[in-house]
Amino acid sequence: MIRHFKTLSSGWFATVGATALFGVTLPAAPAHAAPLSCGQTVTTSVVLQASLLNCPGDGLVIGSHGITVDLNGHTLDGIGLGVGIRNDGFDAVTLTNGATTQGRVQEFDYGVRLNPGTSGAVVEKLALQGNEFSGVEVNGADTNTQVRNNLIERQAQRGVTLTGGTRNAVIVNNTLTSNRGVSVFVENSPDNRLEGNRITGSGDAGLVLTGSSGNSLLTNSVGGSSDAAIRLQLGSNNNLVQGNTSTQNADAGLTVSDSTGNRLLSNDLRGSGDSGIVLQSAHSTTVTGNDVSRNTGGVELRFSNNNLIRSNIASDTTGDGISLAQSINNDVEFNQADRNGSRGIYVVGDAPAASGNALVGNTANANNGDGIIVSKSVHTLQGNTARTNKGWGVSVDPGNVDAGGNRASGNGQAAQCKGVVCTP
Repeated sequence: MIRHFKTLSSGWFATVGATALFGVTLPAAPAHAAPLSCGQTVTTSVVLQASLLNCPGDGLVIGSHGITVDLNGHTLDGIGLGVGIRNDGFDAVTLTNGATTQGRVQEFDYGVRLNPGTSGAVVEKLALQGNEFSGVEVNGADTNTQVRNNLIERQAQRGVTLTGGTRNAVIVNNTLTSNRGVSVFVENSPDNRLEGNRITGSGDAGLVLTGSSGNSLLTNSVGGSSDAAIRLQLGSNNNLVQGNTSTQNADAGLTVSDSTGNRLLSNDLRGSGDSGIVLQSAHSTTVTGNDVSRNTGGVELRFSNNNLIRSNIASDTTGDGISLAQSINNDVEFNQADRNGSRGIYVVGDAPAASGNALVGNTANANNGDGIIVSKSVHTLQGNTARTNKGWGVSVDPGNVDAGGNRASGNGQAAQCKGVVCTP
């Protein structure tokens, strides 16, 4: 069929354009230079030739599927109202900057807003600066939105917002800095991927999920936030948080509250104003392979049940390495809790029969207080090691279960252990 097109007149072909001919869809016409004005609805691919300044409302409005808007190093500038680029449901639209100089969207309510029904959108290589509510908001987009390789800085509130049931979005490799609210905020939006973003200087937490399940948070870095680095809350269930790093955040490295079934794997969370990982009314969480050294505390559980805390490094904190308060049915296994400013591992709170916590195969060495201390009952200790602590190696209240194999030596208390039998 392609050979037949050679017989068509050039005028007829230009009229038909990129429509479907005899079952064959021709490629869309390339983007062309176009003079634009503030608030214009764009229905073909365009390359900006000049900046649009002091737009009184929206900058540009998408009006067709499958088009590309290239800022070409120019600026869309508002007066604190409207949206820099607004898409109300058109699919496969790309917003990009093809020039080596920054293409900026600044001083609107929203830099870019993708509204319900939008699918397959790409927002890439833009500088989104000084907008009010969000640099990029994806509100109820259907699927496959990509926000990638952007600079998102100095928003008055949030950097990137996913809301309204947005799903299968990919937020990847963006730099988010000095946003006054949460830098990445995911609300009631499942099954998205947030990966490789660099977040610094947030006025609130760095990255927050609320009421959002099945998301993947991978290899993001968060530093200098005024609250937690990463926070999962209010029914944010079955998320994967893996390979992220945090440094020098004012609150915890990673907080999970009122949520179930999350997996926190191989994160490096240091220098926090609170513990590296905090579980608050968080249940059935897997916490494995994390390094939570050099925080105020290491791993902290409060009113959290049925969690697995395994093979974490919870050392060199100013407080307790691992602490459990009013939490039951947790397995605390093969963790390192060494050289902490207070205790290595601390468990407090009664547990009903057969629902206590199990402390198995942990090391708690050279802590400034006791190595392992368990008050109340009924918890189980097996195969733990506690050496050269300034207090007891292991101190256990009556009513707990000594399952054997615990070892202690060189601790400040000559008896080494109380409530369990320890060998050197």
